[in-house]
Amino acid sequence: MAYVINTTPKYFYLLPLHIGLIYRYAPLLKWDIWIATEKPDHPIIEAMRNKYGVKIMVLEEKESGFLASRAATFRGFSYGYEFIIPVQEDFLLERFPDFTAIEDSMGMMERDTSIQSIRWMPCPGPHVDDVMYSEGWKVLDAGRDAYLFTFQLCIWRPTPLVQWYTRLCLQFDIDNPGPLTAEERRILEIRANYAENRQGQRYFHLWHMSGGEKHLAWMRVHKHPNAVYMSPWPYRPTAVVGGRIEEWAIELGKREGFPLV
Repeated sequence: MAYVINTTPKYFYLLPLHIGLIYRYAPLLKWDIWIATEKPDHPIIEAMRNKYGVKIMVLEEKESGFLASRAATFRGFSYGYEFIIPVQEDFLLERFPDFTAIEDSMGMMERDTSIQSIRWMPCPGPHVDDVMYSEGWKVLDAGRDAYLFTFQLCIWRPTPLVQWYTRLCLQFDIDNPGPLTAEERRILEIRANYAENRQGQRYFHLWHMSGGEKHLAWMRVHKHPNAVYMSPWPYRPTAVVGGRIEEWAIELGKREGFPLV
């Protein structure tokens, strides 16, 4: 298993909190934790490597965009892992994980090769009428679910993960004909946000759900915001909104001993 954080210098300040919380609430975790970045010599990156033994994937500057960095990172693993979990810096673990549910998800993928990914986060959760695959898990349905994929907390097989980001990068070039500077491309990739618009979800359906592939998600137990804690990876999402750190994240950092300011 590879737990992979794609990041860039603007958000390095979140890494001590993000990784510190993992080692606090999942101290026996044996997965490899990776940071993928174009600035591997930054003091914060060095600190994460020295303190926690985090592995570093070095990206080229031209690969530092939101989509391109992920495509390059997952290709760089050369299929050395059975499963990969992509995350962003601002999705923060706040409770002890449910490793029984996590091991269940891995076991389902080992037994059923048609399962390409399983989402550990319940927000967005599957539709209430989706087919139950196993206790706690439902099969996403393109006819009912507005969110068929997310960029976060979803265990993937490496091959479809690489294929997805590679094709999405190529599709971005079609959707946004250049020429674009690296900065223009970076901004447009973030604004495009294929995970939260119909266009991106349609691509996912066409490319990864039309040949019998399955994608599962953890059920959301209720509509209240704290449903995020009743999941395999009890997390608080989106600590950064519009480039600004949220107040709750500042308080979390103080409370846990990893101040952000």
